[in-house]
Amino acid sequence: MNGSVLNIFSDRGTLAAKDVTPWQTFSGKGMKFQLQSYDWAGYACVSYLTMRAFLGLMKMETIICTPYSKDLPIFSYDLINAMGKRTLLIEVYDTQLEPIDLSTMQSVKESYRDLKDKSLKPNWYDSLRLSPSTSKIGPTSRLSSLTTEMTTAYTDLFATAPTVDPTAKTARNSTYVEGLISNGGPAINTIRQMLGSEAAETLFRRFLFGTER
Repeated sequence: MNGSVLNIFSDRGTLAAKDVTPWQTFSGKGMKFQLQSYDWAGYACVSYLTMRAFLGLMKMETIICTPYSKDLPIFSYDLINAMGKRTLLIEVYDTQLEPIDLSTMQSVKESYRDLKDKSLKPNWYDSLRLSPSTSKIGPTSRLSSLTTEMTTAYTDLFATAPTVDPTAKTARNSTYVEGLISNGGPAINTIRQMLGSEAAETLFRRFLFGTER
């Protein structure tokens, strides 16, 4: 887990680093987080969050792309390595102003049907999760291939996606982000316990999703 997914974004446009002070690193409850946040080519906020726990026996890598000038969904990638067992979650959330064709991503998902699905607990945002979303358990090589193909299919959409007003798009993105803050989720619940509500909410709005700039 070395941030290689970021290279797919950087190959398609400049990743301009944001100052994430004071949250470059933060720790608590036996976990250590590292955060990076970027403006990607004037298209989107791209964030990269890693976590290590239990002396490195558990690791997590998260990349979130939140478009603000192109009418595309929020894209979230999580790779979790727990005691040598790897789980991949790629989630695509309905935050467009208008529907968009995601058939290239759907085709990638279908080509990996042989991998075992990871069952997920019901959550408030299930209705926003679009069809290409997938959660899989499997060998490293296959999960890596799925990640590369799905991320490439997503980033390729930016070349032809409609350009939209950033204010309207950010407001649409905020329906998901504010719902996450209000209703909770595994990541924000953990970070809120570590940093407190105000800091966690700022971190999510400003750096993880970029809905507050």
